[in-house]
Amino acid sequence: MVSVRRSLAWMSLGQGSLFVLQFGVMVVVARLLTPYDMGVFAVAVAIVGLLSTIRSLGLQGYIVRAPDLAPPLVATVFTINAALAVLVALAIAGLAQLGGALLGDPSVQRLLLAMVVVPLLNIFEILPGAYIERRGDFRSVAFINVTRYGTANLAVLGFALAGHSYMSLAYGQIISAVVAMVLTNAIGWRHVSLRLGLDQWREVTRYGTQMLTISGVNLLANRVSEIVLGRVLGLEALGLYTRASGVTGMLWENLHVVLMRVLFVDFAEQRRQGRSLREPYLGIVGNLTAVLWPMLIGLAVVSGPAMTLLYGPNWTASALPLSILCVSMALWVPMAMTGEILVVCHETARQSRYELIRAPVGLLLFTAGCFVSIVAAAAARLLETVFTILLYRSHVERLTETRWADYVPILSRSGFLTGVAVLPAAMVMAAHGWAATTPIALVATAIGVGVLGWLVTLRALRHPLFDEGMRLLARFRPA
Repeated sequence: MVSVRRSLAWMSLGQGSLFVLQFGVMVVVARLLTPYDMGVFAVAVAIVGLLSTIRSLGLQGYIVRAPDLAPPLVATVFTINAALAVLVALAIAGLAQLGGALLGDPSVQRLLLAMVVVPLLNIFEILPGAYIERRGDFRSVAFINVTRYGTANLAVLGFALAGHSYMSLAYGQIISAVVAMVLTNAIGWRHVSLRLGLDQWREVTRYGTQMLTISGVNLLANRVSEIVLGRVLGLEALGLYTRASGVTGMLWENLHVVLMRVLFVDFAEQRRQGRSLREPYLGIVGNLTAVLWPMLIGLAVVSGPAMTLLYGPNWTASALPLSILCVSMALWVPMAMTGEILVVCHETARQSRYELIRAPVGLLLFTAGCFVSIVAAAAARLLETVFTILLYRSHVERLTETRWADYVPILSRSGFLTGVAVLPAAMVMAAHGWAATTPIALVATAIGVGVLGWLVTLRALRHPLFDEGMRLLARFRPA
């Protein structure tokens, strides 16, 4: 196994550079496309997401977590994944017409037909990709991700500049799937297998059914929510909301790729060796909140000028929903490893039962918000986060051998760091009535002052994150 620090370093380097590229392309594409174009793509993705719930069996994670990988087990995983991918592709093709009729817009049908190929390409990616992660080769994972999404984002930009509007986003997804399949098979060629079999289908399907309930029901609720919003408030409102949720989603997705995938592999190894997750988990909570709380709350404070600067005045209405979603994500940060902990501790049955409670509650709250405004819909997500924390907190503490008293000093310290980092920007925004037209030079200066204050406070508190930073810098100092 490669060390966790080295894995995190490779993933951070790769994902950090990719984030810069993705963000830059997103800004340009948002100026080339209209809220209507984004709404069409969001509806198509929602419909594809609904169908993809049957493929949310967590089979790649199953290979990473499994104590042993006998050939019959691997063949069973490949066969089940391939069968489900074919079913999903056929369903997307069959429902393309229904998707267009549902919203009275043929654009949705055209986009859906183009995306039929995406699940089929995943058939040949799952086994080599899972083996690469299982052995902790995150250098290769980082290379695949950077090449995959970098190529796809540049393709989206090129198609958008060429005038392909919403279809640019679909073409980007297809190119992303093709590149991922080619690179994963080239790097993990030793583990490429087309062997079919169902010898251990009971064990795999039992795990898969639980993961389907966990991730599938969650995805189902999210996609239905987007369809409801588009139907109630219109495609333009959906485009505005998905622009706000897309910003927070990009932050969370990059975090998940960098941190959660590495730590999931590490936690699985620790559990196989019978070690406690207490100290690693408390360290993760401390470092995550110290970094992400200032970032998320800071973005919530300056969302108006940020959206106006990046995307233009057409997207100003996304600012307030973005602020609310940032606060919601900040609340969830201390619980960020919940899913991974439950999986490695073999408590997916409990999690599947809880998701059957959480997802309908969240969908009902969101639907109610849609009948008011996109701001109310975002506020519903905040309420859903609070409900989810109350649902899972005691079980996370039990599995990590922690208690609430362990978190109080950690969260208090992170809260103080957040106040120091965000206060200058909050003062500038308050002085200008929280307007989206607040001078960007003042906002940038306030952010810079906040970052400097955060660094000084981090050192004064002797935060573990400061020690990690010093340890990293020491590696680059000349002997």
